[in-house]
Amino acid sequence: MSYQLFEPAVLGPLQLKNRVVRSATNEHLARRDGQLTPAWVSAQAELAEHEVGLVITGHMTVERSQRADEGQAVLDRETDTSLLAQAADQVHRAGGRLLVQLSHSGLKAPERVNGCPPKGPADFTAAELDELVEKFADGARICREAGVDGVQVHNAHGYLLSSFLNPLENSRTDEYGGTLENRFRLPGRILAAVRAACGPSFAILVKADVNACGDLHRLLQLYQEAGVDGAELSGLDFAARAGQKEPFFLRELLEAREGIHLPLILVGGIFSRSSAQQVLEAG
Repeated sequence: MSYQLFEPAVLGPLQLKNRVVRSATNEHLARRDGQLTPAWVSAQAELAEHEVGLVITGHMTVERSQRADEGQAVLDRETDTSLLAQAADQVHRAGGRLLVQLSHSGLKAPERVNGCPPKGPADFTAAELDELVEKFADGARICREAGVDGVQVHNAHGYLLSSFLNPLENSRTDEYGGTLENRFRLPGRILAAVRAACGPSFAILVKADVNACGDLHRLLQLYQEAGVDGAELSGLDFAARAGQKEPFFLRELLEAREGIHLPLILVGGIFSRSSAQQVLEAG
């Protein structure tokens, strides 16, 4: 079936006015303590006002002590939810939908920013992983309470959940390491907890690497089985592809999507309406 860029779309529980998605990009507009700012709100609204049907915020960490940089926003019970609600309201008034990207920086959390070392997969006890699952779920609850349409759980670009999926970075020998199904256990638990906390009318997306887990087809199957509403595909080498004038990960996705019925989103290398249409015509 052929789709057009500016025709309406359905993504899980969301009705979208078009197929244009703003991929999560760190706005660097939070205060030094991680609090949201009016400038951050304006950035989300401006995107919707310029016909972005689905706005996904820059990554917001659910762990205050593991920020990626001094401009990254924190999403926890200290967050000023009035600003989160303002962003949702302004995006909705412009006809758009708003998702918040939830993340944990993992090995990409600099000690100079946080005052403590970064934490990778091997650094978590089982009890700490239980706490982390609840932090993601509570972050999603905060978003729902503020009127946000859903969340995207960040599984890409070498942040913590990407590292859990990556056999080169996940050396655990317990039920969270080894096979892809085991390495998926933490992301899977988080997705289940978010769904249980927020219900079926709240959209849940993931952002994932095409080239980190070793088996993209099986990873997409696992996301599909987890009941997510869509997956955005990026890659560990996203930055290295800067300037590439064709969709970055289309080939890898076409090779891996047999039997996958999950709505899919591509990011990178889409610089024109014609290249966007190329992606849509590929399905």
